[in-house]
Amino acid sequence: MVKIGLEIHGYLNTKEKLFCNCKAIHGAKFSKPNTNICPICTGQPGSKPMLPNKEAINKAIQICLILDCTINPKFVWQRKHYDWPDLPKGYQNTISGTYAIPVGEKGKFLGINITEAHLEEDPASWNPQTGEIDYNKSGYPLIEIVTEPDFTSSEKVIEWLKQLIETLKYMKIIDKSLGIKVDVNVSIKNGERVEIKNINSLKNIRTAINYEIQRQKKELPTMQETRMFDENKRITIKMRTKESTEDYRFISEPDLPIIKLKKLRIEKIKKSLPETPREKIKKLIKKYKIEKKYAEILTKKLDIVEFFEKIIKKTDPKLAVRWVTEELLRILNYSKKE
Repeated sequence: MVKIGLEIHGYLNTKEKLFCNCKAIHGAKFSKPNTNICPICTGQPGSKPMLPNKEAINKAIQICLILDCTINPKFVWQRKHYDWPDLPKGYQNTISGTYAIPVGEKGKFLGINITEAHLEEDPASWNPQTGEIDYNKSGYPLIEIVTEPDFTSSEKVIEWLKQLIETLKYMKIIDKSLGIKVDVNVSIKNGERVEIKNINSLKNIRTAINYEIQRQKKELPTMQETRMFDENKRITIKMRTKESTEDYRFISEPDLPIIKLKKLRIEKIKKSLPETPREKIKKLIKKYKIEKKYAEILTKKLDIVEFFEKIIKKTDPKLAVRWVTEELLRILNYSKKE
C-alpha cells in the first residue's frame, strides 16, 4: 500500500516581508537581484527583526480557518538552525519545531486530514551551480501546510492540490504569480518514508511520485532519506539521510515576542472570509439558476463574481451572465486588465 503526505509552502499575499519593511516582491515581479533588501533580511551583524507582519499573521489565520483547523491562541517563534548559503543568519525563524505550537492544527480539507499549518520566513534564492544568491526572496512570509499521509496515488495528490491552490488564490490569500513549493513524503508497505524536497509544479509532483513509487517497489527503503527531483532526467536523486528535529537545534527566538491571539480577532477574520469557489458555484446554481458552465467561469476570479452578484440584483440574470462572462471578460482580456 502506498502512503503519500505533503508539506506545501505557499507565498502569502502581503505588501511587506515578515520581519522588515522591504517589499514582498521577487522573481519575475522584481528582476534585479539583491535590490529589495535591508540589514534585517540579509542577516547583517547586530540587526534585529521588527515585530512580525500583522497582515501575514492574519492571512495565516485565514488559511487555518479554510482548512477547518483549531486555531491556537498562543504561539512562539523558533530558530531552526542549518548551514546553507541561502540562510545568512544561520537559522530560519519559524513557528514549527520540537516545542512549537502551530498557528492551526487538526484540520480537514476535501477529505484530507491536515496535521498543522504554520508561518515562517523564506530563505534566499541560491543557485548551487553558479554560487549566486539573490536575497530579494529572503524573509518573504510563507505558510506551510502539512497533511497526514492520506493520499494513495499521484492522481489524488494533483486533484486535491489543484482545489487547494485554486481556493487560496481565488480568496487572494497566497500570491498567485509565485506558485508553490511542495515536499512530498512517499512510503510503501514495510518501507521507510522518503522525502522529495522542493518540487515546484504539479507536473513535476506527479512525475516524482510515480517514479519514487516504482523505485521503492524495486528497492525497499530501510532508512529515512531526503531526495531531490531532477527535472531533466525525471528521476529522484538521494541528497542525504533524513534529518531529525534534533539536527535543527530548535530554540525559542529571544528577539521575537510570544504571539497571543484574542478570540475577537479570530472571529473578526472568520466573518470577513469570502465564500470558497465551491460554495460560490453552489450558490450561483441554486439561488440565481445559473448554468454550471457559467458559474465555473464566474468563480475563477473573486472580483468578477462579486461584481456579478452586485449587478444581478438590478438586472435580468440571463442578460447579466452573458454580458459578464462574454463581453466584460473579452474586453478585460483584450486590454490585459483585471
